[in-house]
Amino acid sequence: ISACLVGSEMCIRDSPYGGNIYGIEEAARVFYGKSAQDLSLAESAYLAALPQAPTYLSPYGNNLEALENRKNAVLRKMNELKFITTEEYDKARQEEVLFLKPENRGIKAPHFVFFVLEQLEKKYGRETLRNEGLRIVTTLDWELQQQAEDIITRYGNQNRASYNADNAGMVVLDPKTGDILAMVGSVDYFDTENQGNFNVTLAKRQPGSAFKPFVYAAAFNKGYTPETVVFDLPTEFNVNCSPGGLGRDCYSPTNYDGSFAGPITLRSALAQSRNIPAVKVLYLAGMRDSLITARNLGISTLEDYRRYGLTLVLGGGEATLLEMTSAYGVFANDGVRNPPNYILEIKNSSGKTLEEYKRNPSQVLPPNTAPVSYTHPT
Repeated sequence: ISACLVGSEMCIRDSPYGGNIYGIEEAARVFYGKSAQDLSLAESAYLAALPQAPTYLSPYGNNLEALENRKNAVLRKMNELKFITTEEYDKARQEEVLFLKPENRGIKAPHFVFFVLEQLEKKYGRETLRNEGLRIVTTLDWELQQQAEDIITRYGNQNRASYNADNAGMVVLDPKTGDILAMVGSVDYFDTENQGNFNVTLAKRQPGSAFKPFVYAAAFNKGYTPETVVFDLPTEFNVNCSPGGLGRDCYSPTNYDGSFAGPITLRSALAQSRNIPAVKVLYLAGMRDSLITARNLGISTLEDYRRYGLTLVLGGGEATLLEMTSAYGVFANDGVRNPPNYILEIKNSSGKTLEEYKRNPSQVLPPNTAPVSYTHPT
């Protein structure tokens, strides 16, 4: 790869590759278990790609697509500059490269640590983080973090054995401040065979019925009450569907237990997580206002309301666990939202405060809406 493609001896020796890994030789041994002189072209291209943003592009992080694109950009440039032939370029692009399992270097709360580093790298830049000797105080509660890790390990392994679920995650937030007290992104960070290094708490996933309280909150904001009655009965929601369900795009959801409760209050429907009443509540609240409510509570991943259908209330959209946890904190805090926070204080090497946490609460739900929306058992 010839000196990180810039022809510099310093680049070979001192290039950062994340954590305390510096230089191509050490990176080659950590990532591949071999000397740099024994690397394939594709392996070398990955190492050339990493120093641009070693935390963001880490092969053990959440941005593997960005790393792949950067590696391909390196190969493409090498081909353009005639360092490699077109045949070599095509072969290297197709080569499947395996990274060694990340070593446990004594790092605590690895998913949280790399999450913080990635955010700070975006804000301050890699060189500042590397060279300025910053003193960073985070919100992590180590005792809670250990408990969270134990819980995820215990129940994650049970879920794997019982349901073939390879991963699990947990976020613990203080709704009064927004502080992230614990973050566990997988059952085992170092189990790369099951994507342990991938932080599932930051991944977009369908939240299922956990989305229902946002829609009920939107309905309560419009004047509906916990005692409002809807009918939990077989219902076809598409007017274009012919009798017998033979039309196009028919939609007739069922409840989890296959039964129908008949007339039911919104309070009971939410507490029992009934699907048919929830879809009717979405119709009453309106798709647009329901999405606005969800966004106000902190769900940023949902786009134009016209892209979604009635399945949204049953989890048809996507959200991250971090944002879902933060949004649920609003219900527990009388309708007041505190955005997720991971930093208490940052000082430079001379002791000057660069950043200090200041609360930024906002009332996003009426106080009387929050508690009645929080009866969902999820």
